[in-house]
Amino acid sequence: MRTWLTAEKTYEGFPLFLRRPAALDIESLRPQLPNLAVLTHKFAKRKPNGLPAPDYNHGLATLDREIVSAFDIDRMGAPALVETYGGERNYYFYVALDTDASGIFSALARRYPEEKLSWSIRSDPGWDFIETYARENF
Repeated sequence: MRTWLTAEKTYEGFPLFLRRPAALDIESLRPQLPNLAVLTHKFAKRKPNGLPAPDYNHGLATLDREIVSAFDIDRMGAPALVETYGGERNYYFYVALDTDASGIFSALARRYPEEKLSWSIRSDPGWDFIETYARENF
């Protein structure tokens, strides 16, 4: 079970919730996991401030657990950040070059067809995204 560090902020007048693994060893993982994979979950039911409706959010717990542990097998990747803002939740992972992140995300989308999931993958061998984000927000 992961331990998470959390932060709650206001960005452009709306709530922003962040969580990241407390024990993310960037220095040892960086050479093994050079790609940034981002899964975006657009909420089907949200409040005017962009946060998910409470009952709907409670029902997302299983999906959330599956997403954050999606790359745990064979250490294919590691979650780096979960961001909830503006009607969606973004999951940021660093993954190995040979990891089929699109295949993993596609399988999640098939298991949860009622949820709108989209994703992108790009090279970030220096982990510049998370280093900058963490400096600015944690």
